[in-house]
Amino acid sequence: MAAPRQMTANTLNALKGWPSQTAVDYVTKLDSSVTVDPVLAGSVVHVDPTSGHYKLGAANNSMPLFLFQNSDDPDVINDGGNAAAGGDKGVWVPIAPSGNMMALVATGAYELTTTAIEGLAGTFTINIPLKSVVGNGATAGKVQATTFGANAATVCGVVSRAGYQDNGYGTDCVAFWPYFVPSSINAAAP
Repeated sequence: MAAPRQMTANTLNALKGWPSQTAVDYVTKLDSSVTVDPVLAGSVVHVDPTSGHYKLGAANNSMPLFLFQNSDDPDVINDGGNAAAGGDKGVWVPIAPSGNMMALVATGAYELTTTAIEGLAGTFTINIPLKSVVGNGATAGKVQATTFGANAATVCGVVSRAGYQDNGYGTDCVAFWPYFVPSSINAAAP
């Protein structure tokens, strides 16, 4: 059994622009093919066009989103047992954990911080674009520094403050502006 983690260790926080009545978010479940457990807040995801559910990373030409919740948060799932029809007695029964997770869309007018990062602090300099690996590996869904035009990565953000920041709870994070450049456009950049 894994050691418990602090509830503030994995976060997506907004420095500016959110919450807002005009902010764009999206709500759906994790795709059944996602094997990373748990998927942590601040991770980059995209919506699979077949299932309509989240998969990890910024996929080629798919809109990146940033998860606001951990996949094992009590407002997402309930591991408390079954209280229905003679089931477990005394279990915690939440109002409506449906498995849905909320994510902020990468075209939003806000400045965010994420603890889902891959790379040394020095690689995160102001105006450096960010990408996120697709899949179920150890780096999937984490933001990484990249470049414009040098590869075909889908860009999901641009660093807004150099190096690691503090997420407000003593954990390293990266500050960025969400920004979407599909891989087909990035590959053609000069």
